[in-house]
Amino acid sequence: MKTDSVRTILYALAANLAIAAAKTAAAVFTGSSSMLAEAIHSYADSGNQGLLLWGLKQAKRPPSPDYPLGWGKAVFFWSFIVALVLFSLGGLFSLYEGWHKLAKPEPLKYGWVAIGVVLIVVAFLVGIEIKALLIGQSAEPETEARLREVLLQQEGIAKIYRLITLQLGTSLMVAVKAKIKANTAAELVASINRAEAALRTEFPEIQWLFFEPDVAD
Repeated sequence: MKTDSVRTILYALAANLAIAAAKTAAAVFTGSSSMLAEAIHSYADSGNQGLLLWGLKQAKRPPSPDYPLGWGKAVFFWSFIVALVLFSLGGLFSLYEGWHKLAKPEPLKYGWVAIGVVLIVVAFLVGIEIKALLIGQSAEPETEARLREVLLQQEGIAKIYRLITLQLGTSLMVAVKAKIKANTAAELVASINRAEAALRTEFPEIQWLFFEPDVAD
């Protein structure tokens, strides 16, 4: 199962490669040396993945008193930096090209080759995705649905009042409030332990799991 952080990295890599491929095709079609230079530049932009790999390495650092939930979101920060780089480089290049064409007008050729638009749209979409993760996005709906399913399959779990998830890099935090059928404290503890064990088996990415029980009448 892919986590949001891995998907984000793949989005960024795919964006860089798609832009580079589009510019390469445009350079071949138009014979433009400047477009070819831009294609090479876009391939170099794929080096941004190094920042993302660095983010992944930081995300694996263990929790500490200053960072009790760990460093999982570090990968989102570096992904956001990549998105900003895409925006800034694309914008600066557009300004340069605009000034260059105004200073030395040339007849318009192949105006339908919309590279700048592709750059801005892709970078904007990547930025939106990463913004949600930085703020604190929950797990995917399919993941939450499976979490509920696994919980309700456990003996003693009568009803789920609330399920909160938070994606923290490659790790997941889960908080559950559920009604539990139990006659004794021992039965209550056993039900909670079974539920937690089942969740961790099904979702090994869970690093923090909080369970608030409500004993059924």
